[in-house]
Amino acid sequence: MRYGWWQKLKNYYIAKRSQQTGTHPDRMAQHLVEQAPPIIPSDQPLHTPVMVFDLETTGLNTRTDTVLSIGAVKIQPEGIPLGAGFYQVLDIAVDLQGESQLIHGLTQKDLAQGCDPRQALLDFFLYAQDHIWLVFHAEFDRRMLKNAALQHLGLIVDPQPLDIAQIAPLLFPEHDHAHAGLDHWLEVFQLPMLARHNALADALAAAELLMILIHRAQEQGFQSWGEIQTACSKQRQLKRLLGT
Repeated sequence: MRYGWWQKLKNYYIAKRSQQTGTHPDRMAQHLVEQAPPIIPSDQPLHTPVMVFDLETTGLNTRTDTVLSIGAVKIQPEGIPLGAGFYQVLDIAVDLQGESQLIHGLTQKDLAQGCDPRQALLDFFLYAQDHIWLVFHAEFDRRMLKNAALQHLGLIVDPQPLDIAQIAPLLFPEHDHAHAGLDHWLEVFQLPMLARHNALADALAAAELLMILIHRAQEQGFQSWGEIQTACSKQRQLKRLLGT
């Protein structure tokens, strides 16, 4: 199942507002987004190809910060095809702050040698087409990717990726706690972490975790990504009711 009329309507709306905002839709990008959006989980079986991505940003404010790099890997039925990942640093004019640099490790020189943001986003959408999208802490990356697409392409792109940070406690509740991040889950399953806060390395680590989660989901009788999505939603509602 792919995006329908509502995606086209939103892009039409943003195009109509471009004269006021100064943000003009990129027609090539618009065509790409309409023709090759991510697969909606729905009743897609667990062996459907998935893509795990990660963004490095200037900070954690989804209103004022911006995307610096994009990393992604794919999981096929036979596993993760090493050497076929995606990684781009964006060439953007931004003054990196010392505190954020300590986290993502990118420098002004790295940005200057990076890829044109428009091309980087187009390449990412091409890489990710025909896959279900997942990311650890999906809401943050969803908003930041949406901001980047609007800023650099003039389009509203809102893929709604599944959240690995919600799937993990659903399937392994015995290892869950209130502030369980990616490092926690990597430690639980003794997964190696080569370089934290590098977009590609984080995407690969999250993908390795996801492979364990997919196996666990199959053991527990889940047959589709839609079933997992529904179960995660019910779990969130229960946690809110219990105040946990």
